[in-house]
Amino acid sequence: METRRLLICKLCAALVALLVSCAAPPAPPLASPTPEAPAALRPSPPPAASPSPTRSAPTPTPGPRTLRLWVAEEGPALAFVEALAAGFAAASGAPVEVVPRPADGLRLSVATAALLGEPPPDLIWANQEVLAGLLADGALQPVGRELGAAAVPALTTAATAGGELWGAPVAAQGVLLLYFNRALLPAAPVTSDELLVMARSAVTPEIAGMVMAWDEPPWLLAWMSAYGGAPTDAEGQTITLDRPETVAALGLLRELYGASADETVSFGAGQRFFARGNAAITIDGDWSLSRYRAVSDTLELGIAPLPTVPATGRRAAAPIGGNFVMMHRSLEGEPRERAQALLDLLVDPATQRRIAAELGRLPARAELLAEQSFDDPALAAAAVQARVAPGLAPTSAVRCALFGIDVWLPSVLVGRLPQDEAATRMQREAEACLAREPEGL
Repeated sequence: METRRLLICKLCAALVALLVSCAAPPAPPLASPTPEAPAALRPSPPPAASPSPTRSAPTPTPGPRTLRLWVAEEGPALAFVEALAAGFAAASGAPVEVVPRPADGLRLSVATAALLGEPPPDLIWANQEVLAGLLADGALQPVGRELGAAAVPALTTAATAGGELWGAPVAAQGVLLLYFNRALLPAAPVTSDELLVMARSAVTPEIAGMVMAWDEPPWLLAWMSAYGGAPTDAEGQTITLDRPETVAALGLLRELYGASADETVSFGAGQRFFARGNAAITIDGDWSLSRYRAVSDTLELGIAPLPTVPATGRRAAAPIGGNFVMMHRSLEGEPRERAQALLDLLVDPATQRRIAAELGRLPARAELLAEQSFDDPALAAAAVQARVAPGLAPTSAVRCALFGIDVWLPSVLVGRLPQDEAATRMQREAEACLAREPEGL
């Protein structure tokens, strides 16, 4: 019994020892709090680093908008205009895009671009017919009358309507000249009387005295100018066909027609007749010169200005045309300023001399016609004509006056209508045409 009690006591002692060894160690004594320093003595915390700003690429400054120049030229003439535009772009830093367009479709191309909402041309280089058409369409804006101040008067007239200049004249062309066959005539006629005599004397069964576009208005207008007449007044607003000057010009043209024994049915046939050496004289435009020079091996070609009329002492001269640079009506702001600078370059005397030298055309500036000597006999004769040639304003009255002439001139030539009555009928036809025209130019 005693032994059992002793064993239980030992077990209890071992159990107590085990419990004491497994108990958690006592927690360390709490540290005494450190007194807080005054705010003035506390160090300032370092400033927080601000985030680095994100650097974006600089926005490039946009360059000047490219000017769109539509040009009714081809071949070497187009290449010359492209060179002028490239030189301007290099000097000014303003790019110019040259777009070739045929003259007979340019007006339609401008209208089509407007219908389709496409960008129109800023500038247009073309002839006076295109100018008149675009002006009638309301597609142009004035270019500034100072650009025409130094131009050949006929060119300024051809680009002026309503007191505004609608195209800067840059070259003159479209001049009627007298071509003669040196194998048949020793020299060109100087007066209309000499022209009549030479035309009659040259006629043989194989040779016509003279061939030309007898029934087309420009050929009559040349003689009207010699008599002091014109299809309209100077502003191109009033038709002036029913005048003594028209009657006199019709009489001279009818006399020349009768003296020439021209049996050709068309001017194209007459041109071939002259080129083959079967006509002594033709009055034709400078645009036909290359055709005649192409057969120069068989045609001894002479070139001269048109003759004078003894009754007036004035030289016959048909209206001349040329090349003009126009501004589209939508051009404005800074692009317009650059376009104006390009026009200034084109009418500058130095550029005008280049146009004459490289294009074989007359310069548009009047003083250059007087001071410049032309080695080419065709340009020399054309310069004489251009100094005295009239211009045709781009107006409805002018278009209708030409229409009136076109309707009744053939009847005069074949003797079906007296010349005084023809002038009256031309006037009435032109006025009826004008009455049908819409209000405006």
